[in-house]
Amino acid sequence: MKRLLTLLFLGSVLFAQTFYPEVSVEGTNPDAYQQRIHQELINTIEQYISSNSFSDEVYDLQIPYKIHIYVTNISQTGSKLGISANAFFSNGYDQRYIDNSWSFEFTEGEALFREMIYNPLRDIIDYYGYLIMATELDGIEDMGGNSLYDLANETYARGISSQWPKGWEQRKKDFDLLTGDFKLRKARNLYNEALWAIDEGDGTEGWYYLEDALNLLLESKELDEQNKFLKFFIDMHYKDSEYFVNVYQDTALLPLFRELSPENNDFFDSIEEDFTE
Repeated sequence: MKRLLTLLFLGSVLFAQTFYPEVSVEGTNPDAYQQRIHQELINTIEQYISSNSFSDEVYDLQIPYKIHIYVTNISQTGSKLGISANAFFSNGYDQRYIDNSWSFEFTEGEALFREMIYNPLRDIIDYYGYLIMATELDGIEDMGGNSLYDLANETYARGISSQWPKGWEQRKKDFDLLTGDFKLRKARNLYNEALWAIDEGDGTEGWYYLEDALNLLLESKELDEQNKFLKFFIDMHYKDSEYFVNVYQDTALLPLFRELSPENNDFFDSIEEDFTE
């Protein structure tokens, strides 16, 4: 929940930078040469993220873009390296994307630039960057991420028709699951609206926003209980229930949290016990 406080809204000022990168690379027992390649890869990716905007919105969004890469294979043809990897992409909070089919070419010392020709290193960074930022914008305004989801979909179209199509079918399935769950997308916005209302001293409005958000999450769960994006959002937020009980001095909404996360009933029991003492 404290994550919300890192979103600063500066009205009419347009900022190009939207992410700050946190990139890590590892492999199985890398030798000195591979360790150098890993560091070069970190430097290249972080420089690219720091030099490019992932949103055209008028918000100064200081959001981490975390990428953890596990290199499974490195081959070399001339000056080009072929790298296969598994990777995690995250905002460091309530978004996480796992990619086990990432293959790309890498040349030491070569910078990345945005262009229409498909690049399997740059475009995967862009793709998940757009997903993360679009979902952040969904949390700021109702369906606010649509334009960035469109950019992610355009990246898919280039990738699936390129000479690097591996992995794109699964990425598209995840994309459709993420963008098609309108109840989850709307709930993200209402959940944040609840927090903002409380912060601004309007607890009553915050209550109704929160109730609507929780009900939308339950409706999403009824439609697809196995939705991994919904499950991760719930896992990252069920403990917020303690904050809301403390703010409102009321447990009336706790049953909704229980329905969303029944495996954590012990946690909710402890909240009720503390409240009734």
